Amino acid sequence: MARCARALFRQTLEDIEFIFIDDCSPDRSIEVMREVLEEFPGRKDRTTVFRMPRNSGQAAVRMQGLSLARGEYVIHCDSDDYPDIDAYRLMYWKAKEEDLDIVTCDFTEERNGAPAVQVPGACTSLARLLQGKERVALFCKMARRTLCEGIEAPVADMGEDMVISAQLILKARRTGHIGQPLYHYCLRDDSISNEKGNDALTARWEALVKNARFLVGILKDRYGYSGDEPEILFFKYKSRTLIRPLVHLPGYYRRWRQAFPEVDRKVLFLPDCPLEEKFWFLMIHLRLYHPIKCLTGWLRNRH
Repeated sequence: MARCARALFRQTLEDIEFIFIDDCSPDRSIEVMREVLEEFPGRKDRTTVFRMPRNSGQAAVRMQGLSLARGEYVIHCDSDDYPDIDAYRLMYWKAKEEDLDIVTCDFTEERNGAPAVQVPGACTSLARLLQGKERVALFCKMARRTLCEGIEAPVADMGEDMVISAQLILKARRTGHIGQPLYHYCLRDDSISNEKGNDALTARWEALVKNARFLVGILKDRYGYSGDEPEILFFKYKSRTLIRPLVHLPGYYRRWRQAFPEVDRKVLFLPDCPLEEKFWFLMIHLRLYHPIKCLTGWLRNRH
C-alpha cells in the first residue's frame, strides 16, 4: 500500500483527485496510506477516503469510487500495484489533445521478483474484448467520467472489470492508446484471486459465470445483441473454462455443462475459437481431459 500511495501522490499530473475506498479492511492499509500522505501535504485537499459500511467486495468498491469521482476522466488503481509517476499525465494529455473518450496504455506483469513482462493494454472493440484478444483490466483504461454514468454495476467480484469495460467501450466514440508500459501489475501467489483449493476455485468460477450471464443480458436488453454472435458465444464458452481442472470430480462435469449449455453444439464451428480450445472441449466430453493433462504435465516435467 505504501508503494502504491507514494506512486500516486508523486504523479506529475498536478490537477488530480485521489479517492481511496476502505472496504472495511482488517489490516493497516488506510493507516499506511495516511502516513504516506503526510509526505505530500500538497495532496491532502485532493484526497478523499471513503469507508464502506460493510465489506462489500471489489465490484461494489469500484462502483462506489466512480460515484464519488468529480474529475473529467477517471482511472482505477489497485493497492497491490502502482503506476509510473508520469502515467496519468501522459494519458490525460493524449485524451485532451485527441478528444478521446478512452485512453489505454500497456502495462507490465510482475510476479514474485521474476522479470517484468510487457503486456498490450489496448481496447478497441467489444468483439476483441469478448474474444480475449484485448485486456479487460480497468487499471490501464482512463475513461471520460460522463461515460461511466448509467452503466450497470457488476453482480459479483470475478470478472467485474469485464462488465464495466464492455459497457465503456460500447459508449465510447473515440479511443486511443499509448504503447508504453505505464502501470505495474503485481501478481502475488497469496492473493484472493490465487487462493488454492477446490472450494476457492469453484467460488471464483461461480462469480465469473454470474457476471458473464449478467453482461450477456445487458448486451441483449440494452444494445440489441441476440446472444448468438460468434464473439458472445466464445465469451460464454470461455467463462466456464476456469472450472476445467475439476471436471473429472463427481458433479463438476454436469455443472460445467450447465453453464451456457447452448454453446456446446457451436464451439467447434466458431471461427475465432483456437484449435487448442476445441481440442480440450472434446477431451472434456470424452472424459479424457484429466488423464491427458496429467500425462502432458508428466512429460513436461521429464524434460
